Amino acid sequence: MKSLALGLIHLALLTMLLACGKENESGKKSSWDFANPYGSPYSTNLTSPYTYNNLKVTDVINQNPCRSTSGYTNQRVTIQIPLTQFPTVIPAGDVYVGVTSYGDVAVMAGQATGQPPLFVGYMCPRSFAANGQGQLLGIKVGSYSRCSFKPMTAATVMFPGGATAEFRWMDGGTSQGTPFPSPLCL
Repeated sequence: MKSLALGLIHLALLTMLLACGKENESGKKSSWDFANPYGSPYSTNLTSPYTYNNLKVTDVINQNPCRSTSGYTNQRVTIQIPLTQFPTVIPAGDVYVGVTSYGDVAVMAGQATGQPPLFVGYMCPRSFAANGQGQLLGIKVGSYSRCSFKPMTAATVMFPGGATAEFRWMDGGTSQGTPFPSPLCL
């Protein structure tokens, strides 16, 4: 009887090891859907409620103007996507920021305990198919940056019709090709 119990314990441990192995990706979600943000009007008076180290994300938005065929503009729409099943714990108050060369700014913010992190994109105007769902793909965060905000090292927002916004960390500079000024980056 003792050897049977010991055998069952070994079998249970082996099952757990195989189910929870290093290559197991159950529960991991690699994309999130969002409604087409361009059904709502653009805002030119855009502010962000997110701050970190006494700096405002609004300052990043102001230093990273939208690029368009008619020059730089400051019109944006906001998309918000709760990141359910995000594989990394983001504590409440943590703010990760990413930018695109086009002028988009994205924030991933930790929410209250038990709430998933929230991706907020402050998106510049684009032309694409007006209907359908978009997706957020491949979001990654880092821990080191020359800049004051924690870095969103990668994320792709895919709009209906196939246009994309490729986010990177702020260390690569602004949409104008210049470094972010101090105190945003050193």
